[in-house]
Amino acid sequence: MPSSLDRPLVGSSMRIAVTSPGALPVFKAVAKGVEVVEASVVHLVENPLDLSAVVKALEECDAVVFATGRAAYRLAEDAKRADLYEVVRALISRLRVATVEGEKGAVMIQNAFGVRPAVAASTVEEFRLESCRKATVFHYGVRDEELLARVACEAVEFFPYKALPGSLEAVEKALSSDVVVFTSALAVQYFAEIGGLEAVRKLAERLVVAGGPGVSKALTRLGVPHVMAPSGRLGPLAQYVMKLAAEKRHETG
Repeated sequence: MPSSLDRPLVGSSMRIAVTSPGALPVFKAVAKGVEVVEASVVHLVENPLDLSAVVKALEECDAVVFATGRAAYRLAEDAKRADLYEVVRALISRLRVATVEGEKGAVMIQNAFGVRPAVAASTVEEFRLESCRKATVFHYGVRDEELLARVACEAVEFFPYKALPGSLEAVEKALSSDVVVFTSALAVQYFAEIGGLEAVRKLAERLVVAGGPGVSKALTRLGVPHVMAPSGRLGPLAQYVMKLAAEKRHETG
């Protein structure tokens, strides 16, 4: 690893690394006296959905699972482009809707289709979808075997996004920062895969923030000390991180 990874913590300007590009504008909007940088260890590429297959699956199932709220947004976007949004929305409104992204995912799904999920687990470990006949599952970038194991019926799967690991440069940028924010368990996984054991060791020396229980569990599995934000929603998460940064500056000031 380059020597830049050994940057001393808390210099003249505190740096916060955000591992999700979608979160960057939210963090920059509330940043005061700190530098916010993007360290995207996950690249999500839009994966076009076969809307005829989606409609057929929704017609035949009695439950729908969105791994994340972003998967619901992508489905809504594709449906609108195909002039099938109202068809898809009507089908989803009659189904048992579930997510494993907790309140954050529930709000996004409600925004996308006007339906409040009946099941909103905060982690895959907490998730259970029982008494279903057939479910349509929208994954988040990669196939989640653990999620599928908790769906107690036949599942038809779709992938609104394809997830690809980011670059070593993103890992270096994260490790040259004072605070590192992870908003998904997949970002934690890819960070470790890209950077290896040495990067994980150096990450443990930073102030690491987990944006939800699922992210916290992923960091715990790597043995990385961290704090878990009270909310994984981007606005409250950004405010929480800025408060932590201010406290850290005060302690070291």
